[in-house]
Amino acid sequence: MKKRYSSLLILTLLALVLAGCSGSSNSNNSNSSNIAAKNQSTSSPDVSDKPVTLKVLRAGITVTQTEFEKVLVEQTKKKFPNVTLEWVDAPEDVELESLITSGTVPDIMFVSTSSIATTLKELDLVENLQPFIDKHKTDLTKLKPVVLDTIKKYSPDNALAAIPFSVNVPVLFYNKDIFDKFGAAYPPNEQLSWNEAIELGKGVTRSDGGIDYIGIDLFGASNIATGLDLLIIDPKTGKADVTTPQWNKVFEQLKKSYEVQGYIGADGRYQYANDDDIFFNEQNLAMVAYNIAHLLGPLEELRQQGVELNWDIAPFPNFEENLGTGKAANIHSLIVTKASKNQDIAYQVIANVLSDDSQLALAKVGRVPTVEGKAFEEAYGTDIPVLQGKTVENIFKAVPRQVIRPHKFESKVRKYLEEAEKSIAVGGVDVNTALRVAQEGIEKELITLNNTSK
Repeated sequence: MKKRYSSLLILTLLALVLAGCSGSSNSNNSNSSNIAAKNQSTSSPDVSDKPVTLKVLRAGITVTQTEFEKVLVEQTKKKFPNVTLEWVDAPEDVELESLITSGTVPDIMFVSTSSIATTLKELDLVENLQPFIDKHKTDLTKLKPVVLDTIKKYSPDNALAAIPFSVNVPVLFYNKDIFDKFGAAYPPNEQLSWNEAIELGKGVTRSDGGIDYIGIDLFGASNIATGLDLLIIDPKTGKADVTTPQWNKVFEQLKKSYEVQGYIGADGRYQYANDDDIFFNEQNLAMVAYNIAHLLGPLEELRQQGVELNWDIAPFPNFEENLGTGKAANIHSLIVTKASKNQDIAYQVIANVLSDDSQLALAKVGRVPTVEGKAFEEAYGTDIPVLQGKTVENIFKAVPRQVIRPHKFESKVRKYLEEAEKSIAVGGVDVNTALRVAQEGIEKELITLNNTSK
């Protein structure tokens, strides 16, 4: 499915939330609820019996209705019978402003953890959860180390801004029918280097029956650069340098993929994975290196509608020197908004995701758990028919790398790398020239950003 809404619309939504709501109030005072305890009692903690409705919105990440119901709604009802969770969807054909003005103000949001240090921070939307963590004695030590590290790095100093929902690990989805059509071998169950993945893709980058088949789209510099721990702007100095040997290596890798015969479309098309529904709609992209949560839920929903693909999963590729690991950790999280008038119970609802029952339910619907536990991985995907017969173990072979908290302007200058990609792919510009032009653009942009942010 295409992105459900643009980043501009998301900003509009968040700005309206801030403008339309004032202050924060802990109106549902609760006694301490220790969710760290291993017993999984379904009795309600000592909270008000007054019915409470909490609105839940996803902002810029893929969370399906099924995942919401199975993990959040059902587990919340077990522990908090008086709490109703209302799913706030934002379809492409509905103006978000009309949703907000009609009273659609979220208490809880599904977010990408990285946005906490960028967009959400700028809008002052995220509530500090540390007082609630302390009050309810939430045990965060059972989290996977890379998950806790990621949450801490993206949160404000001396505070925790989110409860992790799931680890959004990247994998290599592949369409078996395309490989069968051209008599090519499937991707192996061992992690490939990007060079090996490109070579494999050459065998299925062909035109047949009026259809142009593409072997693999590396999905741009940002998708592969974290495998080398690269950032555009140095978080400590605030300066950028994309003319380094490592950035050159990233773009030489992209160039190699562009140079595969038949990859560039007749209309100059050089991006395919950015239209994420191409894998299951057009069905002419043989391999897509993408985050598991982004396609798994939609593929299951399509299966329920009677649309099934012949696909499987291989480990996410990386550069040769860092095989065994994938991208920097990508954590989907839950936050309590400053606009919420029910912050205490909203916190307890999202913290309940860390309970054993919730982690098991989360694993069963195809979300990678954030809490340590072999039982969770063994249960992974057992409630998702679309995963039956798939090579599920390949999901866990490329271990997430630790994140480096980006500079506040990182996302604002990424456009210059995207321009460099295009100039190389369809403009015939060499890598060194493209990166030099990008560097000049980034430096000018940083001057403007620094002056306007004072």
